Amino acid sequence: MRPYANLYWLVGMTYALPFFFTYMLLMNNGNIVWSMSTMAGLTLLILAAYNWILFITMFLIGSLLAILAYALTVDKVVFSPYLVQLPIYTFLIITTSIIFYYPYRLKQEKLKVLASIGAEVSHELRTPLMTIRNHAYGLEKNLPKLLHAYELAKVHNLVTNTIRSDAFNALEHSIKQIESEVRHSNTVIDMLLMNLSNPKVNREELEHFSMANIITQALQRYPFDSNKERKVVKTELSKDFQFLGSDILMMHVIFNLLKNALVFTNDVSEASIEITLDKKPNANLLYFRDNGRGISLQDKDSIFENFYSSGNQDKGAGTGIGLAFCKKVLESFNASIKCDSELGEFTEFVLSFPMTEQKN
Repeated sequence: MRPYANLYWLVGMTYALPFFFTYMLLMNNGNIVWSMSTMAGLTLLILAAYNWILFITMFLIGSLLAILAYALTVDKVVFSPYLVQLPIYTFLIITTSIIFYYPYRLKQEKLKVLASIGAEVSHELRTPLMTIRNHAYGLEKNLPKLLHAYELAKVHNLVTNTIRSDAFNALEHSIKQIESEVRHSNTVIDMLLMNLSNPKVNREELEHFSMANIITQALQRYPFDSNKERKVVKTELSKDFQFLGSDILMMHVIFNLLKNALVFTNDVSEASIEITLDKKPNANLLYFRDNGRGISLQDKDSIFENFYSSGNQDKGAGTGIGLAFCKKVLESFNASIKCDSELGEFTEFVLSFPMTEQKN
């Protein structure tokens, strides 16, 4: 029944709010009880719809059907009490819509501004990164020859100012370090741009992927700050499963969850991040658990909203769009994400994927 959920919500809310309250208001000759109830119902409808076009459509359809039902079920039609109160309802609709629609528009404007800034910054950063990578490629071809020539010159006492052994060793590994930093920077830019995008997925373009392979690739690509940080992450991927989705989007979901887990465990002496796959009779599950500082109950209820960033995230605090991005991506896969946490103990994200036919 999942494909019909939106239609059911639309019909159910239209009946329960504008139709029911308008009909009962008319049937009771516009008395004060049903007048106040109708105002409450309209306010709830504005909150539920959160979109001008959707609200107007539901309001007009529900109200017109209520008027029709009233006209067909009474002997004498009397609209005067309703018409007298109509300006009040109009005032209520306009004012409450402005009040509740403004934060929504503000969030949308923030997303547009961030997307614009992110695109500009990424463009400005990718150009020098490309130049650095090209120079690194040239050094990779010629630096070993120069180092070898230096060693030969040193053996034959042709070098007056020798290079310290630690500096010489650093030179040998400098190319790999430069390439690693370039990949690191490009990955961070990709994460920023992906989080700022609106992941609208055409279901016809979705493919089947191995979740274990996606996690393995994500861990290989993620720009860890050190080997110590990389060793914090433990995986149990034996119960692999196939999911219908996008490999790129799913990889960035892993990036976001991993980034948050590393931030929340940065001050834990024995930090641990566990990524586990599991299969249940009715769903495939991905568990993402860390032993960090945890999330408060107040924050836990809002972390999947745009621009909501946990208040206790004193280091590495983001823009509050990463988890909102994760939720949108998973919903486009017909999957879901939920969070369980105890402050000061742990945080666990559970990603649930629908059962799908295995692909070889």
